[in-house]
Amino acid sequence: MKFATGSVRCRHQAALTLLGLSLLPVAALAQGVASLGATGGLTIPSAYVLDSGEMALSAGDYQDPKLGDFRRQHNYSLGFGLLPRVELFGRFAEYTNRKSGAPGSANVGVSDISVNAKWQLPLDWQGLPKLAVGATDISGGAVYFRSQYAVVSDEYGPLRWSLGYARGNPPGGRGNGAKVLDGVFGGAELRLGASGASLLAETDGTQRHAGLRYHSAALPWLADGRLVGTLQRSFGATTAAGRAADANSLNLSLIVPLGVAEKTRQIQADTAAKALPALAEPGAASAEGQMVATTQDRLDDLARALRATGLDRVRVGVLGEQLVVEYENYRYLQNEADALGVVLGLAAEAAPAGVTRVRVSLLKAGLQVSEVSVEVMAYRNFLRDGDAARVNDTLDVGRRPEFDDSAVQWAAGDAGAGRRQTRFRVELKPLLNYTLGTEFGAFDYSLAANVRSTVGLWRGAEIYADVVQRLSHSDNTEKGRIFASSLHRNGLRTVALQQSFWLGPKLFTSVGAGRYDYDGYGAEGESIAFLPWNADSVHLKGSYVRNPDDARVRQVQAYSSSYRWRYDTKSWVELGYQRYTDRSHGPSVAFTRWFGDVAVQLFARRGGNNTFVGLELSLPLGPRQGMGAAAVQLTGTPRWSLPIRTRLTNSSNAGNYVNDAAVRPVNLNYKPENELLNSGRMAPVDIKSQVQRMREAFYLYARDQIN
Repeated sequence: MKFATGSVRCRHQAALTLLGLSLLPVAALAQGVASLGATGGLTIPSAYVLDSGEMALSAGDYQDPKLGDFRRQHNYSLGFGLLPRVELFGRFAEYTNRKSGAPGSANVGVSDISVNAKWQLPLDWQGLPKLAVGATDISGGAVYFRSQYAVVSDEYGPLRWSLGYARGNPPGGRGNGAKVLDGVFGGAELRLGASGASLLAETDGTQRHAGLRYHSAALPWLADGRLVGTLQRSFGATTAAGRAADANSLNLSLIVPLGVAEKTRQIQADTAAKALPALAEPGAASAEGQMVATTQDRLDDLARALRATGLDRVRVGVLGEQLVVEYENYRYLQNEADALGVVLGLAAEAAPAGVTRVRVSLLKAGLQVSEVSVEVMAYRNFLRDGDAARVNDTLDVGRRPEFDDSAVQWAAGDAGAGRRQTRFRVELKPLLNYTLGTEFGAFDYSLAANVRSTVGLWRGAEIYADVVQRLSHSDNTEKGRIFASSLHRNGLRTVALQQSFWLGPKLFTSVGAGRYDYDGYGAEGESIAFLPWNADSVHLKGSYVRNPDDARVRQVQAYSSSYRWRYDTKSWVELGYQRYTDRSHGPSVAFTRWFGDVAVQLFARRGGNNTFVGLELSLPLGPRQGMGAAAVQLTGTPRWSLPIRTRLTNSSNAGNYVNDAAVRPVNLNYKPENELLNSGRMAPVDIKSQVQRMREAFYLYARDQIN
């Protein structure tokens, strides 16, 4: 049986029905998720793939009877449209007779995680069907569902069909074992008008299936996700012994777009827009004879408006024909583009007479981390008509301000004081240790809450403390049980002082020292060198913790060096060399793809004789607009990551055993990129790609500050 770690538990809810969903019409037939973990029919794949940026969650209870007779028959899958024409699915199949006896006792059956991939060939010739090739169960350890296939699909009016050929492998490579997908397969799906329902019939090469599927419309309360429910029945199914085994099964899927298209943001902003005053030169009177507000009046009004939107350390002033604004943002934590949209919009609208350009300095922990500037009239036009061409022509982004602070004529009083409102920041985030698909449990876990309290000191300096409170855990993680090392420990986990600073215009460094891992003392840090010729960067990370206990002194040292190649604003590849926490050494490679504020990373890490591959899902936890600046500010976390990994097996390392400590990279308690640099999305190309989001944020969160 395969041991592997995996993703968060999906609770199978077979009692859910499709009642009520039939009231929601759809315009076209959407994708469905087959039980094997791929877009397709009931059990077979099709030549269609998830759109780039789509995520599919699926749960069902279909099981091929040739694999055995089990009480638990669960399928869970998680898929991503990772690239155009490429989808990647992870699948967890649980076919067992789990015992209710003492935790830690092994069970018999199929408890397996696997990876499936499909590539749709770029053959968009008119009149020709779609063609795709794919593979199922690409993983180490035990193999139950491995096959390679090619399939063609097409649509004619309400009818979609697929025809393919698969070459399957028996479980474990045994010559006489049952093959799940093997030989010629095919099927058809008939849409029933605009009802959202469709009828399906297919064969997987060994048995036949028929079913009814429902596709909902996009649901705003589910982030424009679509629900897909499928009821199916097998015909001609047999067990390995040849006995009849026809059965009914249910599959439920949720398909969600992770990002928002720029055109969609423009439409959303236009829909929410409340008319702005007619265009005029900044600071000009709106009617003949009306008194023109003084520069100080406008700066006062702007500072009050910015503080009213929840921003901190607000300071405004004038430098020649430029309006200068400083701010610190811990309210809009999903993406700094939201705070920038608020600031640029209000500053452009409130610019005093004679000002032609707005310069905005972004602060984190009181330290300047970036500067953005734009032409005032270009931005004011953009707010009204949504045409970003002129804004992109005049938008400049730099790592640090290029002017002398003393040269700015800062406004008098509070408007130019940069007063800090937030003194104490409290961040909540979950901690999850888990195993998935082992002989000892389908899902064993320890869930805890991490409460981080942060106090800003001087520029770039913060002192923070992490307190952990365990919330829930499975029996197998209790003391003395098989996964006891995964149980979270309650108490004060970290107290450290962190100092961040620039060593030149393109070298950012953040170091910390204090108490780590409950009882240890040490230091950690990261340096990021931004290369002068493009958006690439070099990263150096390291940590050292000395942890004494009753038996011996334990030292944990880990470091990494890596080069990040930015292919575009959504994709980067990072190549590195690591010393892992288990003292092994080796190379690593990671591919990261961004969909809005969600990142999906594929990684491979080798240490000594072990190679682990996996996927990490990273996302912000907290509302798009959180709590504003206050003496005590409660926030979510700007970035929370959940990895799943498995060991690659070979002839010299054949066991895919759970080993939490093996080949773990350096994991900083304070992650400077996440805390200070917008999760690594502060390059000029990143900011320029977000201008429609900035406009949307202005109308959502700042428009009401203008009379």
